[in-house]
Amino acid sequence: MIRFAQQDGYRTGLNAGEIEEKLLSLQREPSGKTVWTDGEVTVDVRDLGLSGQLSADERQGLANLQKRVSEGIVGAVYVTEGVSRLSRDRDRILPYQLLKLLKEHQCRIRTPEGVWNPAIERDWDYLAEEFEDAIGELKVMNRRMYRRKAQKASRGEFVGEPVPAGFILPIAGRKPNGEYEYSKMEPYPPHAEVVTHILEELVRQNGSLLKTARALEDVTITFFPPELAYMERLTSLRHCHRQATGYKISTSLIYGLATNVKLIGVWQWGDGEAIVDNHKPVVPEGLFLEAYRLAVKRDKPKGRAIRFAPMEWSGLLWCMNHEEPRHISSHSADKRYSCNRDYSLGAGPICLDISGRFLDEPLTATVLKELDFTPYAEELLDKLQSQAINGKLEQLRYKQHIANLDQQVKKWEALLPCCVNSETGKVDRERERFYWSQIKEAKSRLAELAARPPCVEAGTAVDFTKVRDLLNGLSRNWNSYSLGWRNRLLKLLIERVELRGTYDLEAVIVWKTGFKQKVYIHRPLAGGRRERRWTDAEDGLLRMLYPSSSQEAVVAALPGRNWKAISLRAFRLQLSRKKGCLQSQEWRRWTEAEDEKLSRLYESGMPLNEIADHLQRTTGSVLAKAVKEGLARPAFAKRREAQVVWNSVDLAPLQEASSSGGLRG
Repeated sequence: MIRFAQQDGYRTGLNAGEIEEKLLSLQREPSGKTVWTDGEVTVDVRDLGLSGQLSADERQGLANLQKRVSEGIVGAVYVTEGVSRLSRDRDRILPYQLLKLLKEHQCRIRTPEGVWNPAIERDWDYLAEEFEDAIGELKVMNRRMYRRKAQKASRGEFVGEPVPAGFILPIAGRKPNGEYEYSKMEPYPPHAEVVTHILEELVRQNGSLLKTARALEDVTITFFPPELAYMERLTSLRHCHRQATGYKISTSLIYGLATNVKLIGVWQWGDGEAIVDNHKPVVPEGLFLEAYRLAVKRDKPKGRAIRFAPMEWSGLLWCMNHEEPRHISSHSADKRYSCNRDYSLGAGPICLDISGRFLDEPLTATVLKELDFTPYAEELLDKLQSQAINGKLEQLRYKQHIANLDQQVKKWEALLPCCVNSETGKVDRERERFYWSQIKEAKSRLAELAARPPCVEAGTAVDFTKVRDLLNGLSRNWNSYSLGWRNRLLKLLIERVELRGTYDLEAVIVWKTGFKQKVYIHRPLAGGRRERRWTDAEDGLLRMLYPSSSQEAVVAALPGRNWKAISLRAFRLQLSRKKGCLQSQEWRRWTEAEDEKLSRLYESGMPLNEIADHLQRTTGSVLAKAVKEGLARPAFAKRREAQVVWNSVDLAPLQEASSSGGLRG
């Protein structure tokens, strides 16, 4: 085609032989260059290997051609093997659109058989007939391709599906067009060993995909060597996240391996019969069957959260402790908020896990303090209700208008083929011009609507009668309303809440009016395991003191942690104590005098740490002895829930905005 262009007088420095070599190299390295321009000629093979049935949105080369023709840059289109290389749209819409575009801009089509100008009726008819023939050939080709695939699959040969991890496809030869031909899958030992390790770990973790991914956090599947570079586009590993050392092992990869029978040599394609011992397995059959059983078991109850109402601030909280804000999930059954995306993906610890009361109480109190709507409730709600009704009506009309125009475009495009007489092949130009004018007008109106969307979007339906009842006695009756109603009202007024920190939290309440209000929350250390996660500072102290310091010194440096918790954390950090370091005092038997003193102090309500100091024992020892003896503790001394402390910035402008009708949310 380059030689044809040069013969037709187009000036270019492109060499046909060099371009041919580059096209052949694309079969070996598909990611190479696909567009070459020199002088008046551009070679564009970006759509090489793509189906002609795809639209211009899915074919870069075709989309670029349409754009350049519409801009008047292209004078002739050179295609190999006829116009079927441009499109094989079975709906016959795209071919006629292309012919119309080429006709409007006086652009010719050059094929090995000759030159054709769609502006000439005879050439138009010829090109339209060529498109029709290409569509018919496509149907026949698809039937033949499916039969060939089915035949290859029945022999257990590769037919294009992703190759599971642990296997490679040996190259058996080349087709006449230069493409590779592959034989049956074969195990690839470097990957097969890792696959076996993955399934063994899955069995060890009793089928838990998440625990398996965490246990294999430092394990990767290495990249293919240069001689197997072609496998990078054939393997299923191409969907995995890439690290410096190889492909990362994710929960989806683990599940896919545990449920893929190809790992034990079984082959099946489509609805065909399974072929046993089709190829060599990469894992022992017993291991695979046990991993499969654990991966597909469904003994864990699901859907417990649906029995609980949403929490007050559910859907409004965002964690700002990361490079990008992350949505904080609410767990209604446990009454907790958590930022646990890294934990769920096996990529790191939980960032934030907090009891709901530590956020609900300060945030709600801060918002209610600003919401004295009693004098303005009627005026405000009337305005909100009017805006909601008008917005919904406008949105409905907008959607109906869009749908009607879309339907018109489809109708007129579907009628375009009727312009060609199927018997004589003659084109009814008058009817065709009418159809195209209708399509152009409908698309123009669609473009105008897209550039001018409705100003008010219809939101979730709101029962304004109930909202009135809420606002009139909001602060007084807040706790008597259901959690669902509280959450719904807060979403009407609040855009989001941004959280920063872990124990000392900074919460920024962003109102829908645009105002921002800060709340500083101090969350005390609590006794629960989920709220007592070790911090980096505590881990640093433990690494420094644990190897050589006495137990008393280590416990004193880590207030709120007992020796048992410290020892467990040291074990997880792989810390060990040096020989000869001081230990805590030896265990000694309780005396009658100590028993009497313990009974008196414990029943008087003295704090446990003070009792332990009096008796020169640990708090754990004191509590264990008191429980054993059945000693009673007064109510005032019993353990209470940790109290949350907060302070907020007043938002006086909000009251002014509400009184002047400026609150829009």
